[in-house]
Amino acid sequence: MSYILERLTPDDCIRVQDDLRGDWSDHLLETAHKRGAKPGISFEYATPYGDICHLNPWVIDRNRNYYATEISYVLGVGRVLLYLDGEKYLLETEYQTRTLKPLAIEDNEKKNWVKSEVIKALSVLNRGKYYFKDNK
Repeated sequence: MSYILERLTPDDCIRVQDDLRGDWSDHLLETAHKRGAKPGISFEYATPYGDICHLNPWVIDRNRNYYATEISYVLGVGRVLLYLDGEKYLLETEYQTRTLKPLAIEDNEKKNWVKSEVIKALSVLNRGKYYFKDNK
């Protein structure tokens, strides 16, 4: 049970899109390109949180159905999607830093569990590029 670093394939990108299908906001539901590559940009795949690109890295633990991948959003803000067997967590950095914003989870036990998964996944995905302030 550990994360393996791989490159996203077009099928992996579609899997991520499918996992996030229910997260589209109502005003984008009808107009957003929700499955497959974006028209005219064969390597970008839209998600409700930003774009993913095939051939970009992701980490996956197939035994537990967990994965993490970076999402292109806006310049100066890093985003990582952490998917834990149906539970989705969008991690975001503070503007123009590598510091992750605190997790917005009230239950401390669950928050600690998610944080430990974040640290495990990110240590493989990008070798500590992003971090929590208290884990520098």
